[in-house]
Amino acid sequence: MTDAITIHWPQTRFAQSVADVRAFPATDLPSLAVAGHSNVGKSSLLNALFGRKGLVKTSKSPGCTRLLNLFDVDGRLRVVDLPGYGFARAAKSEKARWAQLIEDYLLGEQAPMLVLVLLDIRHGPKDSDLELIDWLNAHGMRWLPVATKADKLSGNARVKRLREMTEAMGGMLEPLPTSAHDGRGIERLRDAIAQELLSVGDGGETR
Repeated sequence: MTDAITIHWPQTRFAQSVADVRAFPATDLPSLAVAGHSNVGKSSLLNALFGRKGLVKTSKSPGCTRLLNLFDVDGRLRVVDLPGYGFARAAKSEKARWAQLIEDYLLGEQAPMLVLVLLDIRHGPKDSDLELIDWLNAHGMRWLPVATKADKLSGNARVKRLREMTEAMGGMLEPLPTSAHDGRGIERLRDAIAQELLSVGDGGETR
């Protein structure tokens, strides 16, 4: 049960963008990282999760997130939007800088309690997604696969693809199907995050 913690998701505000983890503002809040391929629909999903249209900037051109973007959720949680990986038109030096920035955060003092790994349900996990998952496993980090754009597949095709995605990721975790377009899976995702907050000992009272 997750009713011991109530998060007012629309009470989310943009905190700041940082290009160096040393610039992180001090906080005692647990953090949640959101990772995904540059065209996975990360910004749209975050807006749906927050219940705030337009809070996270979306673009038809992938690769717009190039910094760590920090959001304060109801004074209960920090959400860190990571740069999208797999952006083909970025210079190699720029990609390397993003990768180092992400690694510094994930392994740093303010490491997240959980990493949401966003995957486009139409394509399943790509090599870069599997590399991230392997890296997270190797460092003992908790992660949750989230399938975006679930409205793009019919019921039977969606079930089949989710099964294929689970197998591709080692069979341990089934992706949570979500859609920023019609809102499916958003409440389940919020519940999963609230449950994770319970597991790390968030002591706040129900509001």
